[in-house]
Amino acid sequence: MARNDIEATQATCLSPEALQSASAFTGQEDGTVGMGSGQAKSETDTANFINFCAGRQLTDGKQVANGSCNGIPMGRIPASKKMISAIITKPGLGDKLFSNATFEITIQTRNLHAGLQANPAATYYSAPQDLDADGYVMGHCHVVIEEIGDLRSNAAPDPAEFVFFRGINDAGDGRGLLRAPVPGGLPSGIYRACTMVAARNHQPVVMPVAQRGAQNDCVRFVVAAGEI
Repeated sequence: MARNDIEATQATCLSPEALQSASAFTGQEDGTVGMGSGQAKSETDTANFINFCAGRQLTDGKQVANGSCNGIPMGRIPASKKMISAIITKPGLGDKLFSNATFEITIQTRNLHAGLQANPAATYYSAPQDLDADGYVMGHCHVVIEEIGDLRSNAAPDPAEFVFFRGINDAGDGRGLLRAPVPGGLPSGIYRACTMVAARNHQPVVMPVAQRGAQNDCVRFVVAAGEI
């Protein structure tokens, strides 16, 4: 076998240094730390699920509307003291805005190295989450607005239906504040604006512990014609 062929073969093999032994266990074996009632068994694999997507529709950098399987590792996870959070500062809860008038959404983030967004048409989910030299997740923030009909609505909106969406590509003001203009505003209605903080390749950010504050925020507001 030629040297190039050997190197190519080695590059597609799981390194022993990357093998995580926890994947071989369900988490429900007798004596396992953290066991509790109502827990489900984890799926198991002795090779890091390296071939989990074999024979399935691969994501392969695309946004596959009919569903797909992505075999890319989750990647590097920050320390708990560097977990991400976000809060929408404008519009505020219950704010009333003029219809069809440009306004701005502002988002204060914490511990996000913002301004890094990969090509969503060709590299969607195609690389692991990564950290910068200081241990912060490198990524960006999306913002989406949905019409919900009532400030007290209890109906979960259809995620395929939204009136505004934007990925914020820039790094903000250097202190975590991000801005997203909504050109031309919105028609009269009741809306929900939400953040979706993501790593560089658009995957939701992965945090180090389960019990934590949320990394995203939503706010409900009103848009109306005439005097408000």
